[in-house]
Amino acid sequence: MATIYLATLGQRPEAITVALDRLRETYAYAALAVLHTAPTGAIAEAYEALRAVCANDYPDLPTRFHEIAFPDGAPLLDIQDRRSAEAYHRSVLRVLYDYRRDGHHLHLMLAGGRKAMSIYAMLAASLLFEPPHDRVWTVLSSDELLGHAGRFHILPGLRDRVQVVDLPLRPARIAPGVDVEQLLAAPPSRAAGFLAKLSPAEADLVELIRRCPYSSNAELAALSHKTVKTIETQLSAIYTKMIGYLDYGETIRNKRQALLDLIRGE
Repeated sequence: MATIYLATLGQRPEAITVALDRLRETYAYAALAVLHTAPTGAIAEAYEALRAVCANDYPDLPTRFHEIAFPDGAPLLDIQDRRSAEAYHRSVLRVLYDYRRDGHHLHLMLAGGRKAMSIYAMLAASLLFEPPHDRVWTVLSSDELLGHAGRFHILPGLRDRVQVVDLPLRPARIAPGVDVEQLLAAPPSRAAGFLAKLSPAEADLVELIRRCPYSSNAELAALSHKTVKTIETQLSAIYTKMIGYLDYGETIRNKRQALLDLIRGE
């Protein structure tokens, strides 16, 4: 599969190309895709400067610009409230989804934009990305190296001082064919979120407990054709995951009842 290098554009477009230079030492990219808000003010200057640099310095790398806008097409200037935050998240998710649907691996560089924009872009990536082929990157270097307007490339002797690090990602759990609108329609229930953290064997045991809530461990063992020791081991793992998922610490006294409440949505 081809890999696409995507980057969020802020007022310092130099970070996009500086990071790209470092990453191209290791990865081959089929295209560069830039995600940007409405090109006005300082963003317009960054937008025009980056377009010129990409055309001149990366003639072999197709470059695409994707404007992040409101669902009705109205320009989005910044994240200022819930409506603009949701629009930014939805629009970024749509761009990422379209590339994933077309069979590409994605490397997303959070190189620009305000902190809130980076957070929502990261959230969008976490819904779709499958590491290690998909990556989210950020560039960490001093202003001495990245703070100069117009310095789109680092001198060879300073390249090792530009740190490009990948952010931790867990594989997304999205079923094939799920559309962006389905992802955004409603958050998963707490029960679904918890069940996603279980192994198949643990999930089967939880389903058995749901159907037979008053069965003893010995009865559960007989019903599932396992030993009592196996049931006890699996229950211990399930309860540990449940406590971590609910973030209740060790305050849960009746773990079996808490498990039943959780999977029943209570």
